[in-house]
Amino acid sequence: MGNKIIINDNEMYQYFEDLLHTDNSLLPLEWKKATQNKVLGLTNHDVSSLLGAKTLLYEQNDAEKQLCLLENMQKFLYEYIGIGGLEELLVNNYGTIENSIFLEHDGKGNPIHTREHAKHQMKNAFLGSKLLLEFNYAEDMAKTIYRAEGITTQYLVFQAHQILDEASSVNDVLAKLRELTYKIFMVSSMLHDIGYPLEFYLRSTQTLTDYPPYLNILSPIIKTEFAEIKAYLLESQLFRQVDHEEIKRKYQNNNHGVLSAISLLMHFYHNGKIYSLSCEDRCIIEMSAIAIYRHTDRFSDGFRMVYLLDPISYMVRLCDDLQEWERFKLLISNKHNYLQCSNCGKLITERDREYSCPCGKKYTKVTQIKNRKVNYICLCDSLSLESNYISGKELTLIEFDFDYMKQIEILLDDYLAVKRTSENLLKVKELVEDQSMQPKITINFSLSNNPITLIDYMIRDSEKSFTEIEKWISKQGKKKRANLEKFYSDYMSKKKNNPFGKEIETNSLKYEKEVQEYVLKYYGEIYSLYQMLTLN
Repeated sequence: MGNKIIINDNEMYQYFEDLLHTDNSLLPLEWKKATQNKVLGLTNHDVSSLLGAKTLLYEQNDAEKQLCLLENMQKFLYEYIGIGGLEELLVNNYGTIENSIFLEHDGKGNPIHTREHAKHQMKNAFLGSKLLLEFNYAEDMAKTIYRAEGITTQYLVFQAHQILDEASSVNDVLAKLRELTYKIFMVSSMLHDIGYPLEFYLRSTQTLTDYPPYLNILSPIIKTEFAEIKAYLLESQLFRQVDHEEIKRKYQNNNHGVLSAISLLMHFYHNGKIYSLSCEDRCIIEMSAIAIYRHTDRFSDGFRMVYLLDPISYMVRLCDDLQEWERFKLLISNKHNYLQCSNCGKLITERDREYSCPCGKKYTKVTQIKNRKVNYICLCDSLSLESNYISGKELTLIEFDFDYMKQIEILLDDYLAVKRTSENLLKVKELVEDQSMQPKITINFSLSNNPITLIDYMIRDSEKSFTEIEKWISKQGKKKRANLEKFYSDYMSKKKNNPFGKEIETNSLKYEKEVQEYVLKYYGEIYSLYQMLTLN
C-alpha cells in the first residue's frame, strides 16, 4: 500500500508553486518551450477587478491565492505550451460573470444547482497532473495512443511522427506522445468550461425575450449561425472527427462543451492564426478542442466513453466528474446558525425573536433588519489518491471525504442533495469499470440521506466501540447525559429497524418530513457524538 495523497484546494495552490518554481519539478526540462527571462504576471490586467470579483464569494485569503494560481497557470502556458493567445482565455472576467451564474434560479424560485466552474477548471488540472505525473497515467496513455485503435489516437500518432524525424525510434515516439498527452490534458482541463458563461448568457437571453420592452430595443440575432461556424472550422479536427449533425445539435442546444470547444478553435481560426502555428502547437489546440467537446457527451443504451479510443478525452472527463472537493453551490434561504447549549447539549431554538433552550436559558434577538442568507453547500472536503496492490495487480484507490455532519445538516435544506451526488458518482464508477487503463481505478464514497445510516458511518469510521460510546455518555453532566441517553436509546432502537428508508432514499414524500423532524430533535446530541468520535 502506497502513501495516501490528499487532494484539496490548499494542496493545489502549493502543488503548482512547487511544480513551476522549484528545481525538483516533476515536469521534464525538455518539455519547456521557452527558457528566456520574461516578466510574467497579471500586470496587464485589472488585478483589483479580478480580486474584487473573487472576494464577493470567496474569503480574501483564498481569493488572493486564486490570483497567484492564475499567475502560475499563465507561467505554465508560456513556458511549456508556448502558444500565444491561450492566456486570454484563462485570465479574464470569468469570475465576475460567475457571480451572476451562482445566483441563477428558475421561474419557480428554485436554484439551478449551478456549482463553481472557473476555479473548478484549475482543480481538474491539479487532479489530472497528479494522476498523469505521479501515478504513471501519462505513460499508459502514451502507450495506449500508440496502439492507434481510434481516429483520434491515429491522428496523434501521425502528428508525433511529423514532429520527430523519420529515423525516430519507438521510444522517441512514445516520449513525444507522453509530452503531448500531458500538455493537451492540461490545456483541455484549464479551458474546458470557458463556454459556460456563454451558455448562461443564452439562457438569460431566452428569458429576456419574454420581457415586452426587449422587442423594441434589442435585436433577436444574438448567436452566430452554425453554418458560419462550420465554414470557419471545417478544416479543424473537431469537424473532421465528429459528425457535423451531432455538433450542430449540441450547438443549437447551447451545450457548454461544444461552446467551449468552438470558442477555443475560433480564437485561432477566426483570425487565421491557426495556419501559422507549428505542427505540434496546432496539434495541441486541435486535440484540446476535441477533449473539451467530449467532456459533456452523454451516453445511453449501454454505451460509454472508451479509454482505448481516446485516452485524453477520457481523462479530462474522468477528472471533471471526480472534482467534488470544496466545490460549492449557493442556496438562498432563511437558514440560520444552529446554536448548541453548552449546558444540556440541545439546540437553541428561535421563535418570535426569542432564542430559548429546553434547559431554561433564554436569549432575545435584538437585530432589527430581517435577513435571508446565502449558504454555501459543499459536502466533500477532499479526495485521497492511493496506490494499492490486490492479487499482485496495481490499482489506484480514489476516496471521497464526504463529511457526515454536513450530510446530516443538508437534510434540513435539501433532502435529495446527496441523491444527485450519488447518482453522478455511480456513473463515474461505471466509467472506470473494465477499461484498459493501467493501473486500474477504483472509487469509494459514503453518502446517505438517512440519518441513522449516517450515524452508523460515523461510528464505523471512528473504530470506537459501543462500550466506549456508552462510557463517554456516562461521564457527561446530568442534563447533557440525560439527553444523550435518550438519543442513544432511540438510535439503537431505530438501528434494528431503520424507519427512514434506504441508504439513498428517493421517496421524499414519505420520508423527508420525518427525517427533518428527527434531525431537528436530536441535532445537538448527534453533533456531540460526532465531536467525540472525530476529536477524541
